[in-house]
Amino acid sequence: MRTSRSRGFTLIEMLVTLAIFAVLLMIAIPSMRPFLQSQSVKNASMDINSTVALARSEAIKRNTTVDVTANSATDWSRGWVVSQTTPAATIRKQPALNNIVITPSSGSFSFDGNGRMTSTGSTFTIKPLNKTGSQPLCLTVTVGSTGRVESTKVTCT
Repeated sequence: MRTSRSRGFTLIEMLVTLAIFAVLLMIAIPSMRPFLQSQSVKNASMDINSTVALARSEAIKRNTTVDVTANSATDWSRGWVVSQTTPAATIRKQPALNNIVITPSSGSFSFDGNGRMTSTGSTFTIKPLNKTGSQPLCLTVTVGSTGRVESTKVTCT
C-alpha cells in the first residue's frame, strides 16, 4: 500500500497561523503610535531645516531676496512656499503635514542675496496634534540670522 505525501498547509494550520498573527498585530499597533508621532515631529523639523538651506542657497545663487511664507501664519503645518521676490517665481511648495502643529514666531522669513536673514531669526515649536504616550516628543527649531538651524527638545504643554 502506497501512502501519498502531503504537500503544503491544511486550512486549519493556515487559520491558526493567521489568528496568531492577528493577535500579535493587535498587541504591537498601540505601542507604535508614540514612535510614529515622534517620527512626524522629527520629519517636520528636517523639512524646516531643508527649507532654510534651500532658501539661503537660492538667495545666494540668484543674488536676490528669497522668501519663505506659510500658508497659514499661525500654523506652518498647513504648508509653506519658498519663492523669489523679484522677479516673482515659486521655487518650492511644501505640502501640508499631518498630525502635527507648528507654531511659528512669525508668518514668514527671508534671505537676502548675501545669504543672511533680513530679520533677526525665527523660532518654530513642533508638537504632535494628539499627544500619546507618557512623554511625547516636542521640538523647538531656531533659525539664526545667518541661516543656522538648531533643534532642541522641549517639554510638551
